[in-house]
Amino acid sequence: MKTGGDAPKTGSSQWTKNERTINKSKALRDARDISQGLKPTSGISTGVNDAQYKAGYDKIKWTKAEDKPKPLFRTKVNGKYTDEE
Repeated sequence: MKTGGDAPKTGSSQWTKNERTINKSKALRDARDISQGLKPTSGISTGVNDAQYKAGYDKIKWTKAEDKPKPLFRTKVNGKYTDEE
């Protein structure tokens, strides 16, 4: 069994296979995280809600679309448009 050597290049097919295998096992994920200098994770992490994040929360642009006016829709009730009254 080979225990040392060069790791495959990031993005290569062998690297992708290795990542799939690692992601299936919690023990392997924890070992990878520790080797990369991170804490072992338990899954999804939302990050830290520090004061700097809270101060800039309103400035986050949540969508890629620019602000544009809402489209105007006309509705018909009993054969008459509601905006023609």
